[in-house]
Amino acid sequence: MKSNLESPASYLFICLLFFAHAYAAEKTTAMFQGNARHTGVYETGAVTHFKEVKFAFKTDGPVRSTPVIAGGKIFFGSGDGNVYALDASSGKELWRFSTGGAILSSPAAEDGVVYFTGKDGIVHAVDADGGKERWSFQLGRELPYQNGFDNFLSSPTIDGDVLYIGAGDGNLYALQKGSGSVVWKFQAGSRIRSSPAVANGMVFFGTVDGYLYALGKENGKQQWRFATDGSSLKFADYGFDRSAIISSPSISDSLVVFGCRDGVLYAVTIASGALAWKFDHKISWVISTPAIAGGMAYAGSSDAHFFQGVDLTNGHEQWRFKLKQPVWSSGAIAGRMVYFGDYSGILHALDRFTGSERWHFATGDRIFSSPVISNGTVYFGSDDGCLYALAGDSIEDTTMASLPAKAVYWQNTPGYKYFTLGTDEWIRDYFKSAGYQVVGDSALEQFMKKQSGTRAPSVVVFANHYFPQSIVGDTSANALVRKYLDAGGKIVLLGLNPLAYQRDSSYQVYGIDFAAPEKVFGLHYPGSSFDAIGLYGASVTPDGRRWGLDGWWVGLGWVEPREVSTVLALDENGKAAAWVKNYGGPEGTGLVQLAIPQDKHIDLYRIMRVAEYGLVR
Repeated sequence: MKSNLESPASYLFICLLFFAHAYAAEKTTAMFQGNARHTGVYETGAVTHFKEVKFAFKTDGPVRSTPVIAGGKIFFGSGDGNVYALDASSGKELWRFSTGGAILSSPAAEDGVVYFTGKDGIVHAVDADGGKERWSFQLGRELPYQNGFDNFLSSPTIDGDVLYIGAGDGNLYALQKGSGSVVWKFQAGSRIRSSPAVANGMVFFGTVDGYLYALGKENGKQQWRFATDGSSLKFADYGFDRSAIISSPSISDSLVVFGCRDGVLYAVTIASGALAWKFDHKISWVISTPAIAGGMAYAGSSDAHFFQGVDLTNGHEQWRFKLKQPVWSSGAIAGRMVYFGDYSGILHALDRFTGSERWHFATGDRIFSSPVISNGTVYFGSDDGCLYALAGDSIEDTTMASLPAKAVYWQNTPGYKYFTLGTDEWIRDYFKSAGYQVVGDSALEQFMKKQSGTRAPSVVVFANHYFPQSIVGDTSANALVRKYLDAGGKIVLLGLNPLAYQRDSSYQVYGIDFAAPEKVFGLHYPGSSFDAIGLYGASVTPDGRRWGLDGWWVGLGWVEPREVSTVLALDENGKAAAWVKNYGGPEGTGLVQLAIPQDKHIDLYRIMRVAEYGLVR
């Protein structure tokens, strides 16, 4: 007797069931802050160690859009008016979609379609594979707004078959995901820059006049409205906005948490919108969207310059991480880590239980974009126009003591300046802002002695192009500077080797002698005197790109490629214009020379990429 399972109809049913399950397993929904509740939680391993820059994709405008990842692709917008699709592993551009205005919101992606809006006032639905537009929806005319800080747009949120998005015309729109047709809309009476969150059958969003709304997600009917302190404050009384809710709401089990420009972080109940607690930031704007996990909320403060962890049950601050610049970027959580960017262009990675910093990375300009974590990589945008992918490792028992030691050398040497016009101070201050310890003559000596003893990962960047006598000694391979390199240390120079310069008692340079660096570093410079100095065009090698360089520049000096371990750039004569000489330590260590003319505008971000390449091991 033939069983039912062997019948053609049953076989077809099983196949359809299999494909349905397979589709459900592969279905990926990506949006601002990771999900429709905007918790900022990414279910992936924490990046506790920064290892290297996987890629930095350059656009022609600030990248304030938070990226999303779906189907192995990363999607984000730029101030240049384009939405980009990159391969998430390599950073290779797959396509770009041009709009009529800057993209100041984050995309959402599901079922092979990417949804976004920009300054062109249009919601676009674009095919994720080829970038072809499927449909578009024209938003209404923007309502008046007197504050100049209008740097974000509402990002779309996907829930089921509906796309929710706020607009400058005052409407919260519910659009049919497949066609862009209006399911319903709600007029709030002022611009909506907050991105809607969806949970418990409701849609939550804030307005620039200081109100938080809860609407029924099926019909758009108002369930309740919460008035912030800022809703009663007038622009004319302060000269700046103290009303707008730019922060998007985050939803916990029973609370809606959000920030306002009145300087308060709020938590209200989902059921009724009643105030549960509030934390006063003392007038400082709370622009960032709170991230929520494990009974804690994590949020940044603008002019108060801090990032905090707050107990969700009562609003009591558990820790505070102090900064020197405002925080407008929202936090992103992976494992025990929370990540965010600041106004100085630094991406911070903190232990979310203690608030202690594990690592940080400096870009070339402020960070408004929020990080996204996936497969051991942190993705985010910067106002320098780049979308960054920082690769790392997940080592949960990391302590601050095990992190690399990083220093920038600078000493006020009377009568001597290799860099002029304040360039050396600029280099010093840039690396200082990125967490490097500023060391002078005596501190440099102690740093090198300590690191030579521990053999722990470390680097010294020379902002002042000078080797003090304390590390040079008898100008031989026994010099402290050489012992430091032999122990796995790393030195980054931005000009010709300082030992080559002959100086008088007042530090003035009167000649060049390449014999001195040859004795200490075992590095033979060709010719004599100034023969090895030439202003030749230099192009980055594949190894140079791996270390973090790109493009080309005019080099200052050269050596034969055979004299060094790794050639980072070759000049037009085939000589090593930028290079590394390794002294037996792991890859990424040794003497690094990036010779450039004294007052060239240095791309310090790329210099730091080279400085930190291979530092975590």
